[in-house]
Amino acid sequence: MSLLAPTRHGEILSVQNVANCRIFTSRHRPGLVLPDHTHDRACIGFVAAGQCEERLSSRVMNLSEHKLFFRPAGEMHSNRSGRTGFDYLIAEVSDGWLEHVRDYATLPRQPFCVRSADISWLSMRLYRECSLGGFASPLAIAGLMLEIAAGLAPGQRLDPLPDSPVWLRRAREALHAHCHESLRLGMVADWVGIHPVHLAREFRKHHGCTVGQYVRRLRVESASRKLVESDSPLATIALQVGFANQAHLCRIFKLATGISPARYRAVSRAANRRHNASIMKDASARRC
Repeated sequence: MSLLAPTRHGEILSVQNVANCRIFTSRHRPGLVLPDHTHDRACIGFVAAGQCEERLSSRVMNLSEHKLFFRPAGEMHSNRSGRTGFDYLIAEVSDGWLEHVRDYATLPRQPFCVRSADISWLSMRLYRECSLGGFASPLAIAGLMLEIAAGLAPGQRLDPLPDSPVWLRRAREALHAHCHESLRLGMVADWVGIHPVHLAREFRKHHGCTVGQYVRRLRVESASRKLVESDSPLATIALQVGFANQAHLCRIFKLATGISPARYRAVSRAANRRHNASIMKDASARRC
């Protein structure tokens, strides 16, 4: 049992008990501060809308919209919601579930967060399934939890490992800064003063993917933000984030996320509308 009961954390929207996972969806008001507490189970969480800060003993995680995180059992932490509050999903998973997953995927053992289009889509589907309920939901929820766990494996992450050499971190920063441009491996290697072969080998070792795959992932993530935050046509977004054209964007985006950019935009905006409507309703109630 958590040291703080879930009902003290905000408005509980739904609770599901599926495959040794207890999953809550909840809504939290702006400015809510939760003091230090722990959970006796490991947690996988996702911010469906809004933003919150999670402060741990070793780091601070800025859990902005569509970020997913992992927190081991017993990790002391506190939370502070952002100016609009946040809608949240958190799954408390059993040791048995973790061991089963670790037979197939190398899950992190330290607090960790990631934001990518494919994990965001899976997490939004999980959030929707948990909210809807129904006969088919337990099977769908169990499957989505396993897919998300696979996405949390170190090879999927965009954060560097703690023991990354300084030059590799500089290379990663360069990729983030120039991911919308036409890049060559030799160009990046020259920037950090490393032989291209050594860069390629060490990058895969630390990030679990090639430099090209990493850049494509960054472009998909950038496109996912623009799809939600702007009304720009797909063709414009494609060129802005480094794809050759709209067809190129659609093909790579669907390969990464399983859905089209247009569908991703529609689902994400629907979640934002529900969140904003809730904020307006709460504000109106306080004025009354």
